Amino acid sequence: MTTRPGRHTILAENSHESNVIGAATMAACPPATNTRRFMHYKAKLLTHSAMMCALLIISTMWFKFAIPGTDIQFTTQVLFVLLCGQILPPKYCLASMGTYIAIGIAGVPVFSATHGLAVIATPSFGYLISFPIASMTVSFITGRKQKSHSRRYAASLIGVMVIYAIALLYIAFLNAFYLGSPISVSFLFQVYCLAFLPMDILKGVIASFLGGKLVSANLA
Repeated sequence: MTTRPGRHTILAENSHESNVIGAATMAACPPATNTRRFMHYKAKLLTHSAMMCALLIISTMWFKFAIPGTDIQFTTQVLFVLLCGQILPPKYCLASMGTYIAIGIAGVPVFSATHGLAVIATPSFGYLISFPIASMTVSFITGRKQKSHSRRYAASLIGVMVIYAIALLYIAFLNAFYLGSPISVSFLFQVYCLAFLPMDILKGVIASFLGGKLVSANLA
């Protein structure tokens, strides 16, 4: 003998189904608060990305001098390249550094040496093209919210290594195939690496310290 469900039973089942559907709908459509937080987060990242690009431009103007025996200018650019990787996700590092390079190639005098397309034929361009890659490398290794101080310092050190690896390869290629005057490996390291390396390591230490402080203070 089968019993038919009562009216109250059917209403209860319908009410349960409605609750399930409502919960699923709310899960699929995040609350307006979450949307506002997401938009605020994106705006914050875009603002920081623009600020890092601006600081990179300013760093080529406030303190620079030529290293004797080289055609490279000493600047504080590397500090901000590494700091960018310490506080921004990789794609925003690429956007910030890429914008800086694009502005300079377009003819705006934001590079430490020649600006416009002519910069491609200079050793400085080897360092410039390394900036986005080095910054993203630091960001990948560090993790923007990473609390490990040792990881931050290691990331900056690796970032410096990336800069020199790319720059030295470019300079060697430029001299050998474009200028037609190949240079020895010892000369390459002595003039284009060892002259700058100690100060760039110091910049990496400073960038790691500042990055940790900014993230801890929830300013990045």
